[in-house]
Amino acid sequence: MRLEYRLDDGLHYPALWYYDHLSTVELVARMTCEYFIKERKTYTITATRKEKNMTVIYLEEELDDVEGIERIYSHIGFEVKEVQNKGRYHTIDERDLHSHDEALELFHCDVILLGEREFHLDSRELDEDRKCYVYYGSFR
Repeated sequence: MRLEYRLDDGLHYPALWYYDHLSTVELVARMTCEYFIKERKTYTITATRKEKNMTVIYLEEELDDVEGIERIYSHIGFEVKEVQNKGRYHTIDERDLHSHDEALELFHCDVILLGEREFHLDSRELDEDRKCYVYYGSFR
């Protein structure tokens, strides 16, 4: 399957990146995210669209660039981060995954169990620079 990321500029929607031959699972995992990081820039996903021979994800660039250095995964990473307040979070779980299937199952849960506590979803992100899916939320 082909995927194209386009800038949601409200006028021309220029193509930014494209990917050929993605599995359906990876495509759906990418479409599930609310945020996308690439080349140290953060984007909000504003819409998805199915065209004849491809899927399109529309992005709006955030004002802040990615700061700090975090772990880069060799396969596929999955991190759980507790939102403390806007723009601040704490990593509470890190996992090495070997397939997008494992990430997709976790991504579609509104609540995941961490130890004995329920962790509730706030948002999801694909940090392509680090090869990592991130599940943001909070304990309740």
